[in-house]
Amino acid sequence: MVKHRAARNTTIHLDFTVCNTEDTLAAAIQALQGSRTIFLDCEGEKLGLKGGCLSLISLGMPVPDAEQPRIYIIDALVLTVRTLRPIFAILETPDITKIVFDGRMDHTALFFRKNTKLRMQNVVDLQLAEVKSRARRGEGWMAQRTRLSPYLPANEVKRHVALYEEVHKLAGLEQVVREHQVDVPQEQLTAKANFTHKNWIKRPLSRTYLQYAATDIALIARLRAKFSAEGYLADAGVLAAQSLRYVNMWTHGPQPLLGDVYKLHALLPLGILILDDVTDEAGKYCAGCGRTLAQDCFSASAWKRARGRSCLVCRAIGVRLEWKDAFRRAVGKSR
Repeated sequence: MVKHRAARNTTIHLDFTVCNTEDTLAAAIQALQGSRTIFLDCEGEKLGLKGGCLSLISLGMPVPDAEQPRIYIIDALVLTVRTLRPIFAILETPDITKIVFDGRMDHTALFFRKNTKLRMQNVVDLQLAEVKSRARRGEGWMAQRTRLSPYLPANEVKRHVALYEEVHKLAGLEQVVREHQVDVPQEQLTAKANFTHKNWIKRPLSRTYLQYAATDIALIARLRAKFSAEGYLADAGVLAAQSLRYVNMWTHGPQPLLGDVYKLHALLPLGILILDDVTDEAGKYCAGCGRTLAQDCFSASAWKRARGRSCLVCRAIGVRLEWKDAFRRAVGKSR
């Protein structure tokens, strides 16, 4: 089993094990099967998208009295689906809690990989926990509007308050780590922000790429510890149900395509924070995201429309596209 230590000039010193043979994977499986909690993140080219490629499955497990989790970087490009089936079984068992941060594309990539149809069970998505924590931290409508305004025209959000009350801007892992003051050196986050993702399918992978994958697991582990201490994971059953709905978003239909603006955006999809499924009879189809949603996910006029209706989030994405197009036209005329 090949073990790597991050270079000494980095700010987080991580030990991780690369698993790219059946023997190295077997040792990782034995260790992971004994853990009640696993941190999960995947890396790849166009991860989760049709035509994309899953490169690495990164898994971590808590170690008693240790600051960092034990990390295994599993080479999904080299190892066969048959060899990886015990890993898939670990991800599917309800007996082990899987901690992810925005696990939608991770799960989609695993589900569609050579038709494995993997369905994770017992998942906690910290991105959802972060959105839910905002109200507990005292964020009201003004803070919500501030989060939306760089992504959407500020005047649009201000004029149509009722249409944006349930529209939330998502935050990425590095942003959440900063906002919640997780103990991570600033230069480490800067290095992640400047990272290039062009070579995930190149073999052998450079140490820089392996370090990046290991760092994501370490950040997820630290964020989970912070959220647990703050009480943001207290409603474990509810959050797990919402998380399962979230990571399974794109496994019930065709795999998302690159450029699908109504699926690949920075807003929280509607219908995730509810617990009851919406039937075709009770809901209506959104022409943007292609999902059947409840009446409160649409404006009154969209709900009455016979065809071409968009949910409130897809409506917002449409507004963003028009705004960007208008800006490009204005810039073009000024040249």
